[in-house]
Amino acid sequence: MNTLFTSTIVSIGVMVTDFLRENTLILFNEDAPEELHDIAVLHTKSEEALTIGPGDILLLGERSYKVTSVGEKANETLQTIGHCTVKADGSNVPQLPGTIHVEDADLPALEIGAKVAFIRP
Repeated sequence: MNTLFTSTIVSIGVMVTDFLRENTLILFNEDAPEELHDIAVLHTKSEEALTIGPGDILLLGERSYKVTSVGEKANETLQTIGHCTVKADGSNVPQLPGTIHVEDADLPALEIGAKVAFIRP
């Protein structure tokens, strides 16, 4: 197992629950601009910044999701500002450049202190 990205949730925006119902999760580093705090899960910066691709695994707390496709800008924005949009819809074709798609499944309720990581099995 190779860790590609790892961080800890430090803030959960008031609109995140609504996005989770749509199987969508928006991530940003904890120093994101204030106007993004309501829509995003803010996390610590990852010391690892390796390229994520299909077949890798997203860990959200105790749950895991297989990555099915990665938008052309998702790795760049995740490495620089800790941002990507996760869609749990199983799409094999990225819908937007900053989106990482994972298997079609419900995303969990999140808690401050939970881990967010991408690993290569």
